[in-house]
Amino acid sequence: MQNAYFVTSSIAGGKSSFIKIVQNLGFATLSADVIAHELLNENANSIVKLFNSDDLLVARKIDRKKLGAIVFNDLNAKKKLENFLHPKIKEVILQKAQILDQKNKAFFIELPLFFENNHYQNLGKSILIYTPKEILLQRLMQRDSLDESEALKRLHLQLDIEEKLKKADFVIKNISSYKNFEKNVLNFLKHTLKV
Repeated sequence: MQNAYFVTSSIAGGKSSFIKIVQNLGFATLSADVIAHELLNENANSIVKLFNSDDLLVARKIDRKKLGAIVFNDLNAKKKLENFLHPKIKEVILQKAQILDQKNKAFFIELPLFFENNHYQNLGKSILIYTPKEILLQRLMQRDSLDESEALKRLHLQLDIEEKLKKADFVIKNISSYKNFEKNVLNFLKHTLKV
């Protein structure tokens, strides 16, 4: 897909902020997280069976906090959920992306695990929102009210940000204020997409 840009980072790196900025400029976007949340609820009963845990269900929806507590503390559980969800997420993303691609205008797909799995390589260009690990750690602790060891555990579940840096087609730095980040995004759009 020649118009697809996959936006990735580490947890708390600024993917959602990037998406908000480009949406405000009129670009179409897709979010793997939003799609995943929809699929979690659509497949709630299957997920309860998968983990043999009825208390994951609250008002016929998956309690994401409880599910997170399971998968962030058990690699096998994480793998089990990914094996169930990822093919479904990819199917929805590809259907929607192919429709957007036909409009012949750049669009952005927020995909946290772009480099961690090989499902999306060669389907578009990758944009890494780069934030050094120390800043990621501080932001994650603050955002999700986590202690340092819990925040580190979540960071370590993803490929190291420096490794992602080596693989990305484009890099946008998010290392200080939101204002500076916004400026970096606008510069990227101007120089790369000529908008």
